[in-house]
Amino acid sequence: MKKLSLLLALLMIFTCCALASCSEEETSSAPEASSTAPATSSEAPATSSEAESSEEAVESSEEEVSTEPEYVKNPDAISTEGNNVAAGKEYVISEQFRMGGADVGWGWDENAAPSYPDEGFELTNGEIPANDYREAGWMALHNNTPAQQERGYGYVQFDLGQSYEISQVIVHSLKQTEPGITCPYQIEVLVSEDNETWYSASVLNITGELEGMEDAAVHALVSEMDVTGRYVEIRVTSYGWAFMGEIEIK
Repeated sequence: MKKLSLLLALLMIFTCCALASCSEEETSSAPEASSTAPATSSEAPATSSEAESSEEAVESSEEEVSTEPEYVKNPDAISTEGNNVAAGKEYVISEQFRMGGADVGWGWDENAAPSYPDEGFELTNGEIPANDYREAGWMALHNNTPAQQERGYGYVQFDLGQSYEISQVIVHSLKQTEPGITCPYQIEVLVSEDNETWYSASVLNITGELEGMEDAAVHALVSEMDVTGRYVEIRVTSYGWAFMGEIEIK
């Protein structure tokens, strides 16, 4: 009886040990949990629609076009037949220089009368003044007026009354070094059919020729072009005085 009891006790001890051993093996075989969560991206990937929108925006910015309409000749324009169609026409000029006295260093004085004023016909009466600034008939612009300083040029604008085929604009200008008068160093001609939309027809750069031009002489500054227009604007850029005695549009 004692032997049987002893055998049962040993069997129970052996069973408990076997169970404990199996439990330890299962625990050691389980994967160890990561102490830190996997890193995640802070930015979500762009969707296909977002990528397409971005590409379209780039293409749109690269394909910017000029807002100025394309120039087209007027098929109904009349030939000038080589005639000066500006002859006898009225015109508008930009503000003229008003020279003050010694108290302003002979500079701009808004209260003074215009210097070398235009009477409304000097540029279209068909008469080219003699080669001296004191001769009657010269009209002068100056780059030292406040408006011209801001704009960068003076101008003369014509309404020809109807649209013409234009191939030449001639500005008769004076160069006389002693009193500080030189020809313009740039003349730009613009044309328009409606006095609203303007197109640059020609830019005549005279800068490199000024030094070699004859002094105390009247020079015909010729701009060549091939355009049509009813309205013509001549923009004059000068170092100081720009004397003009006649303008021809052919």
